[in-house]
Amino acid sequence: MPADSADVLFQGFIDSVMSGAVAGWLVRAGDPSPLDVELLVDGVPAGTGIADGFRDDVKQAGFGTGHHAFRLTIPPAFLDGEPHGVQVRVLGDTFVLTALPAEQVLGVPPPPPPRPAPDLPAPVVHRAIELSVIMPTYNRGAIMEESLGRYAACAKRVGAELIVIDDGSRDDTPERLRRLSAAHPNLVTERVPNGGPAHARNLAASMARGRLLVFVGDDVMPVDDDFLSVHMAAHNKQPAIGTAILGKISWPNETNMPVNFVMAHIQGEGQQQFGYRHMIGYTWLDWRLFYSSNISVKKALVSDWLTDGYDSSFYLAAFEDPEFAWRTTLRLREAGQEFGIYYVPAAQLVHYHPYTVSSFLSRQVSVGMMAQRFLELHPSRADDLGLSELIQRLGSPSDSTPFPVEHYFSVFEGLKSWALVIEHHYGLGQQNWHADLLTAIFQLGYFEGFIRVQSGPQVNLAAGCRYVLEHLRGQLNRAIATEALGDLPGFGLV
Repeated sequence: MPADSADVLFQGFIDSVMSGAVAGWLVRAGDPSPLDVELLVDGVPAGTGIADGFRDDVKQAGFGTGHHAFRLTIPPAFLDGEPHGVQVRVLGDTFVLTALPAEQVLGVPPPPPPRPAPDLPAPVVHRAIELSVIMPTYNRGAIMEESLGRYAACAKRVGAELIVIDDGSRDDTPERLRRLSAAHPNLVTERVPNGGPAHARNLAASMARGRLLVFVGDDVMPVDDDFLSVHMAAHNKQPAIGTAILGKISWPNETNMPVNFVMAHIQGEGQQQFGYRHMIGYTWLDWRLFYSSNISVKKALVSDWLTDGYDSSFYLAAFEDPEFAWRTTLRLREAGQEFGIYYVPAAQLVHYHPYTVSSFLSRQVSVGMMAQRFLELHPSRADDLGLSELIQRLGSPSDSTPFPVEHYFSVFEGLKSWALVIEHHYGLGQQNWHADLLTAIFQLGYFEGFIRVQSGPQVNLAAGCRYVLEHLRGQLNRAIATEALGDLPGFGLV
């Protein structure tokens, strides 16, 4: 289907007119920039688009970069079974491509096209983009690159694109992404100043072409090539706009990354990172279990992701995902709809992020800090965050005799150091009470983060700190009592 004009400034081809769409490619000679194109039906403008899809056959034939394919939807008014003239024009120019007469009856598959001229590439059928994988990344170049390789393999089974937003990385992430973009035509990347994963996800979602968005982390990888297919199949079974699909996240079973006691605890009985231990597969969950490391939604769930997606005031990676889920729950309720999370463990990822007591404590302090931002937006949800009693103590009248609050934080540091000493010298996990110790110490880190971002003359920090110590003592029972009586951990108890 060559062009009507002899003008050599443009080269292109209409491959097919079927299933309600016109597909082909179009490029300006000597200029690889994607062209804006316009669909004409019976000479009447019927829609516009961009010829920017990738065609390897076009690239191999020497036409630009290969990113010159278009797919234009035919308005339903013309799908009447009657013959119509179909053309594609360069927007703002007179150059047109015209479909052959045999393909002018819309809605009826045309006969096989004639063999193209030797200087034209053979037409290739490409899937539409059905699904967009959204990955924010920050300073994890090596593991991010390995993860992308796994998602690229999954993408071959569905019509998928990969969108990676570099959130101001200071390692070699930018160089790796440039190299990966050349190797993977379905990879889209962007670099932004560091602002946290919320903003990065919103930007990627606004760029996405897929009807489904799969949010993943840069340190989680599919266990098999069916990962994206499972997410898509689950959405096809659960088509409601308010249904999110949650996949499973587990630790890898590899000798080069052993699962230590901290890692087993936080994703097991402790549940301080993920709550999978007590989830039942293929059941419904609420907003509190919206984990953006492995979850998918319809893109249409949010009309404008840049303004109404994740709240970018969460500058650390904590609480921005359940806040989005709770806000979405409220919005859909007002519209007479429901938001729910459907758990599909078959969509499984493994998490390549080792933790120690020290590194997970740092994470817990960050979580506590972001809990304050969550409650600024939704003050009625303090019970859900386990903070009601602490907030009440922080609001109690101040002591008549001032006492430096720094002493309480020194006690916090001593208790955390207690766990570090056991981890490094006395076999953390070898005694039953060590699980209670980690639960209490990680809860302390969460409370401490929340306390540290409180401000104002009416905040009773000392009362809040005393509550934290009382709470920790109650959790530890015999372990904390033994420490208070002077028995050194690692000697009498370990």
